[in-house]
Amino acid sequence: MSEIKAIIVDDEQHCIDALQTMLQKKCPEVTVLGGVNSVKEAKELITELQPDVVFLDVEMPHQNGFELLKMFDKITFDVIFTTAYEQYALKAIKFNALDYLLKPFSVKELQDAIQKCIARRSSNTGNGQPEMTTSPIEVFLQNMKTLHQTHKKIALPTINGLVFMPVQNIVRCESTGNYTRIFFTDKKNLMVSRPLKEFEELLTDVDFFRVHNSHLINLQQMQSYIQGEGGFALMSDGTQVEISRRRKADFLKKAMQF
Repeated sequence: MSEIKAIIVDDEQHCIDALQTMLQKKCPEVTVLGGVNSVKEAKELITELQPDVVFLDVEMPHQNGFELLKMFDKITFDVIFTTAYEQYALKAIKFNALDYLLKPFSVKELQDAIQKCIARRSSNTGNGQPEMTTSPIEVFLQNMKTLHQTHKKIALPTINGLVFMPVQNIVRCESTGNYTRIFFTDKKNLMVSRPLKEFEELLTDVDFFRVHNSHLINLQQMQSYIQGEGGFALMSDGTQVEISRRRKADFLKKAMQF
């Protein structure tokens, strides 16, 4: 097994020391090249040492971990986020299938994150499969940026790169196993290799509601509600989306706010 070179970025020195000790004792395949306490130091160290993976604290004084990533034109290293804060950022991290460790984390959680990193590195070395032209980290940064602007957009990864779509142009999302088909106001649709649950986590804060195990709708694109056991939402594209009976009360409460 090839060596994995790592850098730890955390504003608390005791967190760096603890993680380094865990890696040395429990993850022998990882060599820690260094640990730094600020974004400025991290940028310099990453540029100099070219690590394979960076353990990156999300919340730091002055500049956070996301601002560090924005400093690179091209991100050539894996990132394992470490954070003590369970907030909106985790939704975007999970949506883009990135690794994160919620402090305090266990040895098993750390080892699992390392194994995923190893598997990802192996799959990117001559497996004959078409590769995404944009890394998950770059998709993540785009979504973090656009989902908090007035005119919100979502970056949807496809085999050819990214499709940038205004959130208000999404009518609904429909589950197809581990994939989600997204329907737009122009009657077009797009299949994305993300489960519906991850779209729910990312879009609930921007007026989307999971009305059924298989359906997530944009409440801004709903024209009317048709009564029934659970009922149906009539959407702007003319489709009737079933609302599950157990979600009906929460749905009506949310819908009444519009």
